[in-house]
Amino acid sequence: MHGAENLSEFVLHNICCPNCFNLRKAAYFVDNPAFNCLKGVVGYDQDEAFREPRLIWDDAQAFTQHMKGSVFNQKVRDCTQYSCKNCDTPDEYLLKNIANDLGMDTFDYCTWNMKHENHGYLIYQKNDEDHDHDELINGLSLLSFCPIF
Repeated sequence: MHGAENLSEFVLHNICCPNCFNLRKAAYFVDNPAFNCLKGVVGYDQDEAFREPRLIWDDAQAFTQHMKGSVFNQKVRDCTQYSCKNCDTPDEYLLKNIANDLGMDTFDYCTWNMKHENHGYLIYQKNDEDHDHDELINGLSLLSFCPIF
């Protein structure tokens, strides 16, 4: 997958699948305070998931085309706003507005530090309560290594 610009789609899809953290919906954002921008990177909706999650790595071209057609993914990618870190409004309030715009009535979120003083955010809906929040953040840190396109 070296050089794949959409690596974050592959990683998020794997993280959300039933065999991993079993998330119903997830939206990944990167906040760059230096450029005063919060940008949607990739979205996952279980209802729009690739037909066979284990095959995304084997058929990368089909998966890439599938993600281009994902309505939820495009909705997330179209989200852009001012940085959460550069305003006085609490993250919870800003993320609630984004979640509502994405049709996520109930949600939780994670945030983690990334290189170059950026911050990662994942807004998500769970299918169950079985996963540990800290383990999820550890898994999400893999997204920090993916290029943003």
